[in-house]
Amino acid sequence: MTKKSTDFPWDIKDREKYGVHFGPYDDSRFRPTRRLMFKIGVPFIMKMVGSFFTSSQVSVIGKDIEDELISRKGGVIYAHWHRYASYYFMYVCHKRHVIMSSHKDSGEIGARTMKSVGILTVRGAPKRKSLRSDKIKDKKGKEALTAMVGLIKNEGFHAGLTVDGPSGPAFVIKKGLIHLAKESGSPIMAMSVAAKPHFTLPSWDRMWIPAPRSKIIYIFAGPFYVPKDANNEKMEAIRVEIEEHMKMWAEKAQLYWKDAKLREELGKPVNIETVFSPNL
Repeated sequence: MTKKSTDFPWDIKDREKYGVHFGPYDDSRFRPTRRLMFKIGVPFIMKMVGSFFTSSQVSVIGKDIEDELISRKGGVIYAHWHRYASYYFMYVCHKRHVIMSSHKDSGEIGARTMKSVGILTVRGAPKRKSLRSDKIKDKKGKEALTAMVGLIKNEGFHAGLTVDGPSGPAFVIKKGLIHLAKESGSPIMAMSVAAKPHFTLPSWDRMWIPAPRSKIIYIFAGPFYVPKDANNEKMEAIRVEIEEHMKMWAEKAQLYWKDAKLREELGKPVNIETVFSPNL
């Protein structure tokens, strides 16, 4: 059965020109178990995780960095490890953000989940074999990156990238981040998370999920820029630099609740109000 939906919550002037799939969704090609997951599983998980998040105390270190970058207009690229993916979408939900997910069936869950919290998803994550390439070889991945550039430059979106996704290896930044920053001209802001307590999933990235009534600290660092005229050598140097910084901040985030000296060094975080109301 095909779900014919004209619901589209983003005011985009000409969404067809970006050449990627935004919906509606066709359920007919999926097995009954997958359709049941879309209908029952995804809403249940979103409501459960959302309730955990909204019951938590959420604060930000580097809020001044984020506010300054947003005030400049032109879009900000929120770069984060796949481990923090759930924390990213809970932080930016109901804001004007676009992310990328796989164009394969596995990306359908992500697309529908993100749409429920007001985050636009373009389809076409690059293939894993292109990790070390100077070019994005996968056609769908190139289309998605092109769409993201257009949405940032022409439609006022910010972007989020799980820089080691969708399938790893963990803590290795792929080329897509650098290409997106170069073509869009947008600054890259690195996002790390310190959560106490949290659940750790048995996945390749050891993904974190917030526990009820937890303490969550977002740590923003940057910005990083990729010059428009950067050649492959320069782009690779920037990729390595950002990767080293993001690994360092991930390590600091791991130690945040254990190291009083580190907490003092990073300064007092800014408390923020949590809003998470998926439209399911």
